[in-house]
Amino acid sequence: MKARFLSVAAILAVLPFGAGCSTMSHTAEGAGIGGAIGAGTGAIIGKASNGKAGQGALVGGLIGAGVGGLIGNEKDQQEKREMQAKAEQAQAQAHAAATQMGIADVIQWTKDGRSDNVIINQIRTTGSTYQLSSEDVRLLSANGVSDQVIMEMQNRRPEMYPRRRLVPVATGPVIYAPPPVYYVPPPPPPSFGVGVQFRN
Repeated sequence: MKARFLSVAAILAVLPFGAGCSTMSHTAEGAGIGGAIGAGTGAIIGKASNGKAGQGALVGGLIGAGVGGLIGNEKDQQEKREMQAKAEQAQAQAHAAATQMGIADVIQWTKDGRSDNVIINQIRTTGSTYQLSSEDVRLLSANGVSDQVIMEMQNRRPEMYPRRRLVPVATGPVIYAPPPVYYVPPPPPPSFGVGVQFRN
């Protein structure tokens, strides 16, 4: 009866964790589920082996909570690494977009008197791409942008020059270890002897 009660209690304890809570970390969820399953299993095994369901439930619950917590923590760390990689990629893409030359930049550089070669080089080195409409071409021409620069802009369509993506490199955990300790024994004490020689 007591073992059955503990099994039912373990199942009821695991139900909230199984439903999932959006604010609960995987570590807590894993510890809860592992603890509940371990307690139920431990109670059954404890009752069957030596009749001590309570001790089995306690030991099983502790082991299950520990293992479940470790598994959940690894999942939390993996999600954290993925979120950090996505944030770094978004930041790199935002930086690349901010450094690209827009139509207004090309017009301004032309008005500032920069040469076509300088403008074209800036377009290329910043990875700028354009999808010029006929109205854009008229606007560029009306503001003194040369045909050479306009043709360069027309040739740099987004599908021909996809944005460079930052590919995160997965790194393993850093393990710090103390430097090795070497024991150098002291030199042996100097030895000397007194010799006696007998002659016949």
